[in-house]
Amino acid sequence: MRKITKIGVSTALGIVLVLAGITMWKMHDKYSVEQMRVKELEEQLAILSQKEKESAVMQSVNAQMEEIANQQRIISDEQRDEAEQQSRLANEMRQHAEVERQNAQEAEKRALDASKVAEGERVIAENQRVQAEFSKRVADTLSYVAMARNLGNAAITQQRSGNKELASLLAYASYVFTKRYHGDTYHPSIYEAMMLTSGGQRKWAVAHGSIMKTILIPGTTNFMSISTYGEILKHTRTKDNLQTKTIFSNNQFDFRDIYFNKERTFFAVSHTGHLIACKENGKPHVVQIEGAVRPFRIYSLKENELVITAESSLHVIDAVTLRPIKTLPLDFKTSIAGWKNGQIALFDKSLPIMYYVNHDISHVTKQTLPFKGRVMSYNANSKTRQQIFGMYDGTVYYQDPSGNIHKLIGHSSRVSRINFDSDRIYTSSYDGTVRYWNIKSEKMEPISIINSRQWIISLSFDKTHHYIWTGDQNGNLTETLIDITDMATILKSKIKRNLTREALARTSLMRLLLERRRNHEKTTLLMSLGRYYAVERRSAGCSFFQ
Repeated sequence: MRKITKIGVSTALGIVLVLAGITMWKMHDKYSVEQMRVKELEEQLAILSQKEKESAVMQSVNAQMEEIANQQRIISDEQRDEAEQQSRLANEMRQHAEVERQNAQEAEKRALDASKVAEGERVIAENQRVQAEFSKRVADTLSYVAMARNLGNAAITQQRSGNKELASLLAYASYVFTKRYHGDTYHPSIYEAMMLTSGGQRKWAVAHGSIMKTILIPGTTNFMSISTYGEILKHTRTKDNLQTKTIFSNNQFDFRDIYFNKERTFFAVSHTGHLIACKENGKPHVVQIEGAVRPFRIYSLKENELVITAESSLHVIDAVTLRPIKTLPLDFKTSIAGWKNGQIALFDKSLPIMYYVNHDISHVTKQTLPFKGRVMSYNANSKTRQQIFGMYDGTVYYQDPSGNIHKLIGHSSRVSRINFDSDRIYTSSYDGTVRYWNIKSEKMEPISIINSRQWIISLSFDKTHHYIWTGDQNGNLTETLIDITDMATILKSKIKRNLTREALARTSLMRLLLERRRNHEKTTLLMSLGRYYAVERRSAGCSFFQ
């Protein structure tokens, strides 16, 4: 029993101890937690204390910064007041400057207005001066040009009177003055004087019959001619002579035209109805053109084909075999034929009608001419649409590019040939003359280039177009210089003395001219030749004519 009680007491005591242990453990654990919390609080307190200290420091710093800021604000206020004062001064100075600027602008404007007025008056005065000088130059130029023409007329008179030396001096002087003052050196008085005095004309008797045509041999300076006496001649111009070689001669033929193809084979057609072909350095071959009555022209519309124009028919001939290809009969008689825009042009022998032949030689188109008369020669410029008609009575009709017809009077008999050269027309006639017409001049007056007693039948240019060759009824070939620059060169080489003022004054011609022109300006112009020569000689040591 006691034993059981002891065990019970022990058990109870053990339980009490366990409970006490558990209680103590819980209390210890709670204490530990409290200790940790206290430690955390202490740490937080330390942090807060540190922050408080830092806050105190920051407050002190802020106070100091605020003090500094207050001081800077005071300084800034002082500076602002000073700046405002400076700004007020600057505004006052700017306003004063603006007033001064406006005053200056007004003064400048007044000065500019005055300057513009002065400049306008100066410009007006300068324009009047320039106009006066221009008018004076124009008047002087016209006076010098007129003087040059007077000298040209005087040269013509002296040449015809036999005073050739003086005529050469005057002609060359007229050319020099005209060229220097930009006048027309091809004016009749100048050009005729140069033509007469330069002596650029030579004549050779080469054929027995009338020379109907001359033609350049392609690629050379040589040329050929044909005559009504059945002659085909080749000519070579040397320095001092004309060498002539007979290629064919048979007085049974009457040649009217000659043509060269690309292979330099020539074809000559005879009024007797024959065609002659001859290659270079070859033997002439003669064929009869069947049905051709009085053929007179040769054309080529297609390669290796010839078109022979006869009085009342057209004949197409093979240029290689000389066999006929086609014949086109005409219901009218033709007097002459020409070439226009790649077409053959035919002219009625009795009516003022022109016919155009189509390219295939199958039909013709008729056109009535705007004038009456019989056309005997014709030429056209396809590029400029110019046409020239030479009439039986010597009249020449010129159609300009605009289609206007101009009637040119200069020949007294049938016009045989017409040739173009730039702005100049050359016409030959049975009246024995060759005339030149400047189609750019207002009056288009004729200038006489050749005056002879023979009918002039043929007219052509040399290769340079500085010379023309003419053939007449007596078989003469005449070479005539037509380039005025070459004439001046010849005259310059012929002059044997200098043209001084004293020499001019001593001539009876100059005295006569001076008597005819009493006013001061004309007298000055007449004597200017001598004065100019004197200046030239002093400055260059040479003659006026060098």
